[in-house]
Amino acid sequence: MVKVSMKYKVTINIVAWMIGIMLLIPLFGLIMASIRPFSEVVSGWWILKNAHFTLENYIDVLNRGFARNILNSIIIAGFATILPLLVSGMAAYGFTSFSFPVKTMLFLTLVAIQVVPQQAVIIPLLKLFRDLGLYNHMYGIILVHSAFALPWTIFFLRNFFMSIPKDYEEAAKIDGLSSVGIYFRIILPIALPAIISVAVVQFIFAWQDLFFAITLLRPENWPASAGITKFVSRYNPNWGQLTAAGVLTILVPLLVYIALQKYYMKGVSGGIKG
Repeated sequence: MVKVSMKYKVTINIVAWMIGIMLLIPLFGLIMASIRPFSEVVSGWWILKNAHFTLENYIDVLNRGFARNILNSIIIAGFATILPLLVSGMAAYGFTSFSFPVKTMLFLTLVAIQVVPQQAVIIPLLKLFRDLGLYNHMYGIILVHSAFALPWTIFFLRNFFMSIPKDYEEAAKIDGLSSVGIYFRIILPIALPAIISVAVVQFIFAWQDLFFAITLLRPENWPASAGITKFVSRYNPNWGQLTAAGVLTILVPLLVYIALQKYYMKGVSGGIKG
């Protein structure tokens, strides 16, 4: 076992703290600017002399309809997380436990699809949306997020399922469980950390989406990531309201991550081992 010197540990800790502080400074500035009057924010949020603190910016943001944008984000990101997980879990189990024609080719296709940029498909996707009447409907953008999530979620869950010993499945088969029973009663409980970690990442992906939101939805149905642009002005941006909207936007995914952090770390480590 390699011994690590105290000097090396101290150096690593100092570097880690410095990186952490550097990453927290923008967040601290965002919060400070959101709870101060506009006149003070313009002068600089870091100037704390004679500083005044208020929730006026948050009240103004919510009064301008940003609460609806947050609700839209919760609906879109929530369903765009649940739907692909329902499909990708069963698909990943199929790739690990069954043999069927073109299995390898199909899996490689899923891997290849992950490198396709969103910008490459937006024009035909927009035309398809207009032809099918999906434009400016939240269930349409939920389907888009779900479709883009399937390749990577199947890939991740397949890696985790491959790390599960086959002895569990063999014992379940001896007990008379069908493949469906094995998946729901054996595999899913074991794979719960991986499924939660995938859910957290997918929720954040869907939550922070701006490209599809402004392309496939009109302003009245925009999520928070797009709705925050209403506080941006070319000549006189209201930094207080803009930063307040920013804090509200990051609040929900941050709480989701904090609540599920333990399961997220277990799922990531398990998936990599596979």
